[in-house]
Amino acid sequence: MIRKLRAPSRNIRAVSVALAATAVAVVAGGSLAAFPAAAARPAASAARPSIEGVWMIRQQYYLGEPLSPKPDLSPAALAMRQRAAAAQAKGYVRSAANMLCLPTGGPQLFMYRSPFEIFEGFGRITFIFETEGSNQPRTVYMREKTQPADIYPSFNGHSIGHWEGRTLVVDTLGFNGRGTLLGPVPKSEKTHLTERISWSPDGKVMSIQLTAEDPVYLAKPWTTTLVFDRKPDSEERFEVWCEADLEAFKTLDLPSLKDADPEVARLLDPDLRPSDPALKFAPPTK
Repeated sequence: MIRKLRAPSRNIRAVSVALAATAVAVVAGGSLAAFPAAAARPAASAARPSIEGVWMIRQQYYLGEPLSPKPDLSPAALAMRQRAAAAQAKGYVRSAANMLCLPTGGPQLFMYRSPFEIFEGFGRITFIFETEGSNQPRTVYMREKTQPADIYPSFNGHSIGHWEGRTLVVDTLGFNGRGTLLGPVPKSEKTHLTERISWSPDGKVMSIQLTAEDPVYLAKPWTTTLVFDRKPDSEERFEVWCEADLEAFKTLDLPSLKDADPEVARLLDPDLRPSDPALKFAPPTK
């Protein structure tokens, strides 16, 4: 169950800007000491667009308009899609991941009908999303020139970025193989994502060109583009959370679904299933 609450009526972003402008020093021994320069917000210029703010994907994406071009799926992905379609035909229309409020991670987070915020500072760019199962921020590390040798797998992966003129180039590896890439396209632990993020001259439109490579689920690299509009700085976001529907989950015949849903197969694997005691129960008997 998804719940939303109105954000406080005061303009949080305005307060944040005011605090940033006035609280540029800390009390140290009775005197004021300046924060490190690394905390300063990078200024926009002819060479650098202003990226901070609230953004919203255009409605054709969250209304289900097919992405262009369509991805060329691998035989493994096509077989997975066929198994999922067969399960849906038998009534499995709400996934276990949905019932358990599992996240999907990036870049699918961009596709939701919810605004998100971008912040920059401390050598990183941070995306804050408003979604029921994926409230964790996505961080792009701007000081790392190469990906680390050891990456802890995650839903969002590990992202590093650099500027090429007015275009932000983001490289992401280290996905955990769960969730989806975009729409119904799955992602694996070998997914490699490159994003080229650019802004219109007036700073009101943001475009993200995504190129995905995945030897498991894609027959060849796939490139598509998403378009976003800047929202007013007065735009407020909602507090969102998701309540797991364990009663509905317990009615699922998990063994019969393990081939159709990777998350169900994971739940049945004793080496992968969650440690939450609430999920440790025997599948219903027929």
